[in-house]
Amino acid sequence: MLVLTALVVLVTAIYGLIFRRRTWLRLPRTRAAGAIGAGIALVILLSSAAYGAAHPIVTEPTGVTGRVPTSSTPLVTPTPTPTPVITTELIHETSAIPFQSTTVESSSLAQGTSSITTAGVDGVETKTYLVTYSDGVETSRVLQSDVVTTAPVTQVTTLGTYVAPAAPTCTNGTYVNSAGNTICRPESSATVPSGATARCVDGSYSFSQSRRGTCSSHGGVAEWL
Repeated sequence: MLVLTALVVLVTAIYGLIFRRRTWLRLPRTRAAGAIGAGIALVILLSSAAYGAAHPIVTEPTGVTGRVPTSSTPLVTPTPTPTPVITTELIHETSAIPFQSTTVESSSLAQGTSSITTAGVDGVETKTYLVTYSDGVETSRVLQSDVVTTAPVTQVTTLGTYVAPAAPTCTNGTYVNSAGNTICRPESSATVPSGATARCVDGSYSFSQSRRGTCSSHGGVAEWL
């Protein structure tokens, strides 16, 4: 309100000065300039007083150094925890299945000899896992299947069992047959001699390797052995 009154006084004085009229203030011309200055000073004073009332000056207590805190600890907004990225994939792992070994006997091979007739081959086992990752780091692994994708092949070794018969002891001498082999001549014996192939009519035993002409000088063949 005081500021408004001062403004009215100032405007009235300026009006009288400009139009050379006397206003309700009844101020002589010589005092117009003084009135204007006084009005301006009054406006400044009243404005300062109004500003000081609206904005009081806060002084620090005696003996206290530094500034008094005007607020408590500032509030800190928590950083939200990022949601992890979860991914999955199927992983296939293979491993070898060792082959087994076995042996068989064969009379076509000489005793004491052996040979691998079937080579052994390892099989293949395949395991499938479901793997889970959190932000690229593996967190779990679950077995989904376990399959023998290739069966192993058993290795077979053949052992010889053949034993050649002992050479007969020729008590009646030998001869060379048509094939070029040395053969015992027919001989008489109380038991069947080793290597005999036929018993002749006269009781002797023949070692002939061909039926043609066997026991021809001994009455013919009585029994083939």
